[in-house]
Amino acid sequence: MIKKIISGGQPGVERAALDAAIKLNIPHSGWTYKTRRTDEGILPDKYSVKESAAVNFSDRIEKNVLDSGATAILTHGSLTIGLKIVKDYAEKHNRPYLHVDLNENPLNKASALIRKWMMNNQVEAIYFTGSKSAGGPNIKQEVIQIIESICRMESEQEKLPDFPEKDNPAQS
Repeated sequence: MIKKIISGGQPGVERAALDAAIKLNIPHSGWTYKTRRTDEGILPDKYSVKESAAVNFSDRIEKNVLDSGATAILTHGSLTIGLKIVKDYAEKHNRPYLHVDLNENPLNKASALIRKWMMNNQVEAIYFTGSKSAGGPNIKQEVIQIIESICRMESEQEKLPDFPEKDNPAQS
């Protein structure tokens, strides 16, 4: 179950995840650059994120990885250099991460993949990051739809408490 969304508020996946958190009334936090600057200007105060004292790119990423239980990286295409750094920090700190290429996975499949991965890793606080606004034509809407779908799946799961969603290796 998504109990908290972590994000740095950069345009694209990160900002969309914060917008989804606000829309769905999910607590959110994260680390952004000092002075709340983003690639599109100053991050509005409606987003409950903290400013990193360091000015370097990697400090805020590492803090977001550490503050979450796992990291979901949503892209249109392969990982960029910056997103490879996110993956490296997740590996360094033994945090699960999942890369979902939205060019290869329709939104319903992406939602199901993330939901199952969250269940298997017992994730409650998740760091969403990925493609910037230019990464895809509708990245904001796609991310909001994915998070909404995950929450709908969680709601349906609560209605079916005996349904085993988590993988059980002993049943294979």
